[in-house]
Amino acid sequence: MRRVVVALLLLVVASAIALGLFNMLTADEAGHAPGIAAQVDHSRKPDHAGTPAKEPAARSDARANRESGPIDRSGLHAAIDAHACLAGTAAAAKPKQTAIHRWVDDKGITHFSDQAPSGVAQGYRRIDARDLPPIVVHARGYDVNLPDDVVQNAISSAQAIERILRGTLGLEGDPGLLLDVEFIAAADAWAKRVDNPTMVNSAGTYSPKDRTIHIRLQEDKLTNFLILRHEITHALMHERVGRLPTAINEGIAGYFEHLAVSGMGAQVTIADSPRSLRAARIEGDGQAELADLLAFEGADFYAGDQQQRYLRAYALVAMLMDTAPGRVALSAVLAAQRAQPCLPVRAELTLDSSYPGGLAALARDWTSWLNDPPRSIRSW
Repeated sequence: MRRVVVALLLLVVASAIALGLFNMLTADEAGHAPGIAAQVDHSRKPDHAGTPAKEPAARSDARANRESGPIDRSGLHAAIDAHACLAGTAAAAKPKQTAIHRWVDDKGITHFSDQAPSGVAQGYRRIDARDLPPIVVHARGYDVNLPDDVVQNAISSAQAIERILRGTLGLEGDPGLLLDVEFIAAADAWAKRVDNPTMVNSAGTYSPKDRTIHIRLQEDKLTNFLILRHEITHALMHERVGRLPTAINEGIAGYFEHLAVSGMGAQVTIADSPRSLRAARIEGDGQAELADLLAFEGADFYAGDQQQRYLRAYALVAMLMDTAPGRVALSAVLAAQRAQPCLPVRAELTLDSSYPGGLAALARDWTSWLNDPPRSIRSW
């Protein structure tokens, strides 16, 4: 009888030890599980204005946090499935039956079109195919009838930005990417549709949650287009890249604000920037300021002196896009982020290793660009 009791006791102890080890292993796996994404909407506020959500963190503290290790993002992030870190609309797209029409006109010129010829055509041939366009845009008005030029600008801007990201920065992705754009006129309708108290004063948002761009319709048409291009860029980043560091994300969106589409081409004009960039000028070599800019994440970036951060982030991307080595460095950041889309990468590490001369040279070039912005037009 004693032997039976002792055996039972030993069995209980062994089970407890095994259970404890299992719990420890499970906790360790959970602590390193992938699938963490931001639940904070990006926003574009008119003239970079807005009420800070909280007091800004000291810039030196932000830099120290990045240098000492990962920032504590527990208040800004929640665990979700890893695949949700990218929007995934392209992966869900289904090819449709399309037709390509080929013919030769009376001058001997061969034509390929999605429309059948209306006049005399020689050697007419219809080619049926199942294919997807690179990007599909759905633009609608919630409480307003949209002018045709607004809808067309949404489509042409999205296609141009996607083409530049793919062709110049190597940002590949599945065809059939879907952008959903909603324009809203009334203040009460805006508050209802955006459904976020911190965004009621914004002019545009992109919500990763419902994967929709919301644009507050402005009286000035050019302002509508600026906001539209900014938010389209955020949506494309969510679709193709993941959760970029905030400064890089806002810098890219700020750069494409200045895009103008003409026919099959597009241009980015820097000529109107020098006056607005005065508030962002830097004294010294810029190394501390660049480290600070890249250190701010999430709500910290938008708190306090966010106008200066917007301008400096825009200047950083504009300067990188202006030269071949700069585009290679920016492309490296996007590639690194796409490889792990759920958490922002350490952009400063990638830039240091991919920009000629490292981060110190980048800071000097960025500072020089900020203090004397070029008046230029870049064609894409």
